[in-house]
Amino acid sequence: MVEIRSAEVRDAERILRYCKIVGSETDNLLFGSEGLNISVESERIILSNIASREKDIMLVAIDDDEVVGIGNIGGNMRERISHQARLAISIRQSHWGQGIGSNMMQALIDFAKSEAIEIITLEVYRDNEPAIKLYKKFGFEEIGYFKNFSKVNGVYKDAILMNLYL
Repeated sequence: MVEIRSAEVRDAERILRYCKIVGSETDNLLFGSEGLNISVESERIILSNIASREKDIMLVAIDDDEVVGIGNIGGNMRERISHQARLAISIRQSHWGQGIGSNMMQALIDFAKSEAIEIITLEVYRDNEPAIKLYKKFGFEEIGYFKNFSKVNGVYKDAILMNLYL
């Protein structure tokens, strides 16, 4: 049984291990098998900071004491854009197709609504059809296109910009 809960400082090492694993499984993330390239202490500080901000959350999906998914909402502190937030989500390949992404997405959207966030924004690689399908299932709309968004192994990848208006 996979548990989805708020990330805690004690999860730092597991999260960093997860990022190396998930980064090696797909080119659809902003990092590869090197993971986040930060120390456990730095990750603890990041998790502590997220927990202290009212419009931020990081969720972890835990299966057999290992992180198998991460989702987060990052709000904006500036008043003029405090109604919007950025979303990111990833799931280990071994756990694709089990509904974890959908459950996590619903929890993130519920959190955003509870914090009076009106717009959730994200970027998704144009060729990441499963992710695009998930986002559209929850009502995200394509609002633009970012040519050459990133470069993976010397090859540019384009992204679709998507928003969910709550």
